[in-house]
Amino acid sequence: MFKKVIKNTSILSAGTLLSRFLGFIRDILIANFFGTTSPILEAFLVAFRLPNIFRSIFAEGFTDSVATPVLSEYRNDKEKVFAVGNHLLFMFFILLSCFTFLGIIFSRYLVLAIAPGYAANVYKFNLAVSFTKITFVYLLLIGLSSIVVSQLYTLKKFLIPAINPVFLNITFIPGIILFGNAFKTHILVVCVLVAGILELIFPLAALRREGFKLELLRNLRHIFKSLKEAFTDSTILRMLKLFLPRIWSSIIYHLNVFLDTILASLTRITGAGALAGIYFANRLIQFPFALIALAIAPVVIVDFSAYHKEGNVEDFKRLLVFSLQNIIFFIVPISFIFIFIPDAIIDILFKRGEFTDISLSITSSIFFFYSLGLFFMCAIKLFVTTFYSLKDTATPAKTATIGLIANGIFSAILMFPLKAGGLALGTTLAAALNFFLLYRAITKRIGKLEWADTKQQLIKIFLLSLMLGLLARFLWLNLHCNKYISGAIIACSCFGLFAGLGFLLGFKQIIYAKQWILKRK
Repeated sequence: MFKKVIKNTSILSAGTLLSRFLGFIRDILIANFFGTTSPILEAFLVAFRLPNIFRSIFAEGFTDSVATPVLSEYRNDKEKVFAVGNHLLFMFFILLSCFTFLGIIFSRYLVLAIAPGYAANVYKFNLAVSFTKITFVYLLLIGLSSIVVSQLYTLKKFLIPAINPVFLNITFIPGIILFGNAFKTHILVVCVLVAGILELIFPLAALRREGFKLELLRNLRHIFKSLKEAFTDSTILRMLKLFLPRIWSSIIYHLNVFLDTILASLTRITGAGALAGIYFANRLIQFPFALIALAIAPVVIVDFSAYHKEGNVEDFKRLLVFSLQNIIFFIVPISFIFIFIPDAIIDILFKRGEFTDISLSITSSIFFFYSLGLFFMCAIKLFVTTFYSLKDTATPAKTATIGLIANGIFSAILMFPLKAGGLALGTTLAAALNFFLLYRAITKRIGKLEWADTKQQLIKIFLLSLMLGLLARFLWLNLHCNKYISGAIIACSCFGLFAGLGFLLGFKQIIYAKQWILKRK
């Protein structure tokens, strides 16, 4: 069981690694072209965030918490999966088309709500409104794509879902390089639209190879009959019932983002460039989060759902503990490195062109405080996935609500002494609170978890991580060479120490990975 989890997680992680690597190149180009104070970039960040709010609620939010867990119950019945999938594609096409239309109509008011500080700058505000009208089309495209991807997850086809996010970066990189100077104002939003088209086409092609036949056009020709069929499908009705609490969870997540955006736009308190600094720091935090937490979640949720349906509580708990061990094993060392050399990482990746020393100072402060909460963010994703597999979407919504209130209080207090860094620390403290609430709730639901093995691993991984952080800081301060060469030396040294000591200390993750690689050879 554990070896299969590591294998499938490795596939998703490899795709995520490629996507994030290209994403860094994309962000380096964006930083070089726009810095952190460009009105074009800040307008784009707000405009792109707006459709992402609805995408998280009605696209990935639905598929991650409802569609994939429920469809996993029929993973041995392709025809049932495809029939429900067609109903979902039709329903989401209608729903998201309406949201896209409304988003375009009310774009001015949406921008005013999410970034009120922009109203003082007419040029930036009008840019954000214009960009919002364009990026809302992306909502429709990526929403349909997420329904297709959920069916691939159900069939345990992880390769295409793993590489699908790559297309967003593939369009940005040549777009900025080739057309960045000529179409600097609108190049970012055009790249988003092209990426959305590609992210729908490729998963759909992969699903068709599994035997899926798209019935969207037929359903649109018989719209009322198709709606009746969809809403009388017992599986769809069960999904909709489970989805209602999940809507609130998604709203809570984006209210957190919304809160950070509002506070970051108050430049008299947080300083100029806070919003862009949060964007770049968050992009770095999202790299290990996606590589580990987001890769584990779709793999284990299929097995979690099966164990829950079978009443197999022991294997359910064993898989949960093993998944958390994986998060500890990978995330804690990364967190320590981030905490010890935040300035070095930001300097190497972004400091060039318009990204000046001021941008470096702002972003590294935010990055440091985000890094303190990286483990909690990843563990929350696992626990939330666990509840979704239990068909419980209410508990994560409740704990997320408490976390939102805590984030607002912490951020409002800490932004005064720490400026933009205070917003990141507020997010970290709220994540820690949410983590403990979810852990208490899951143990009440499924019983006590066995942590004897994990406690021993935690001590060893903490000491190893401390060594990695100290080594990284020592090398950064004492290597007197080009910063890129220094970065490469630090990365190789830390990886070598991590892999070598990890193997000597007998971590099961490294042993399983070694066995899988040798077997493939």
